[in-house]
Amino acid sequence: MEIEAGPSGMQSRELILIRHGTTAWNLEKRYLGHSDIGLLPGAEQELSSLRKQFSNITCEALYYSDLLRCQQTLTQIAPSQAGKAKLDPRLREIDFGQWEGLTYDQLKDNPQYRDWIDAPQEVTPPSGEPWTAFTARIDSFLKESLMSFSPILHSRSLNVPKIAVITHGGVIRYMVSRLIPDQGFWDTQVIPGQAIKIRLDGDGGNWVGTRLTFP
Repeated sequence: MEIEAGPSGMQSRELILIRHGTTAWNLEKRYLGHSDIGLLPGAEQELSSLRKQFSNITCEALYYSDLLRCQQTLTQIAPSQAGKAKLDPRLREIDFGQWEGLTYDQLKDNPQYRDWIDAPQEVTPPSGEPWTAFTARIDSFLKESLMSFSPILHSRSLNVPKIAVITHGGVIRYMVSRLIPDQGFWDTQVIPGQAIKIRLDGDGGNWVGTRLTFP
């Protein structure tokens, strides 16, 4: 899906979308949304490869979710750039409400859960976050933080500006579905500690994304 761009003139940038490292709930396959738990003790080793890759990348902007697991991931992979990173609560995972901390096996016989699996855009977990609210805050972030022609990102040099975002699996899936044509929400698989790179090209009317190999 295309996103409206700003002033006329072709511009390009690269987005590096990073999912936080592994938590205990990830290992146990529990739904983890707004619950604020940290990474496993072995995070430094798990993220060492990503840290090495990231050490050769200079970002014009770096954003991260306000939840602990993303803050800890930032510290592990980009310590030298952490000072300029911007915390943004809009990058939180969707809130699973009463299903937070539960597993598929615990929920599979719940009719409302089955309906939500089939149509998350139409069914909301009890006391959870509606799909429309989840996507609205991410769209707001994309428009204001990634698609704007701010002086920092409005570069005409040969080097394409790079923007990194440390966030959550569901957020990354949605961003990819919004930025790359014909890409569905469930088409993207992203594991903890993985980075996905997207090149965005805009002609003053719309941004269109293409997935690249990281790094």
